[in-house]
Amino acid sequence: MDPMNYTPPVQPAPAPSPAYTTSCLKAAWEDVKATPNYISRLLVLGLIMCVPILNFVAAGYLLFWSREVPFGGRSLLPQKIVTGKNFEYGFYAFVLTLVVGLVGGIIGGIFCWIPFIGWVVSIAVSLATYVAGIIMQMRMIMGQSLGDGFNVKDIWEKARRNWGQLFAVTLIPMAIVIGISLVLSIVVFSIMFLCIMGAAPTIAAIGGAADPSFAQIMSLIAALAGPMIFCTLILYVVLSVAETFAEAVAIRGVAHWVARYAPEWTTLSAPRY
Repeated sequence: MDPMNYTPPVQPAPAPSPAYTTSCLKAAWEDVKATPNYISRLLVLGLIMCVPILNFVAAGYLLFWSREVPFGGRSLLPQKIVTGKNFEYGFYAFVLTLVVGLVGGIIGGIFCWIPFIGWVVSIAVSLATYVAGIIMQMRMIMGQSLGDGFNVKDIWEKARRNWGQLFAVTLIPMAIVIGISLVLSIVVFSIMFLCIMGAAPTIAAIGGAADPSFAQIMSLIAALAGPMIFCTLILYVVLSVAETFAEAVAIRGVAHWVARYAPEWTTLSAPRY
């Protein structure tokens, strides 16, 4: 063979990455609102979120519903919410969130002592902790095993395939909730302030009395504590519902992210949905 006239064989071009018409965030939102009564369904889920321990059910419900996406499923929000499986895997999700939260808290606490830069690093760690918690939960539900959620090496390898989509689908819904929280907090504290101002004559009367009676003292406590407790309770419920909406979109969105960038996780266990 004449090396001067040798032509190397044409190498096949690498297969292009599949193009998606919508982002993971938009696809997740479309899935959520596809259920005709999705608002009432998520309202019920939000009320469950208000109850300690029972709120594990809400996380398990959203994880099981989202688990179908990498397998090609596109069902509506399930009608049955409270089940043993939802509680079990919701508890697993709580454990993962607790562990990664403790690690993030320790790291953030170390850096927060550094002036200015430390606070920036602490905020970045908090955001990364939240993202890590959700993707760990998704890997856990894909394998239906708590241990699968702690495979940090594999999660890191897959997460690097598309950081942008992952951060967008998890942080944007939570950013909206934080914005709502700030607005509602201002409104609630304004109402509390008005209630205290309205109780000012009672406070002045009792304060001017040489020996206030028990009834007067109780009246003052009711005038101050009653509106504060009521407003705080309303704020807690509203924020729990808002957080449920955000988590529904975020968890479903991460499932779309897994379908696109970590399809290997479908082999962790057989689909059950």
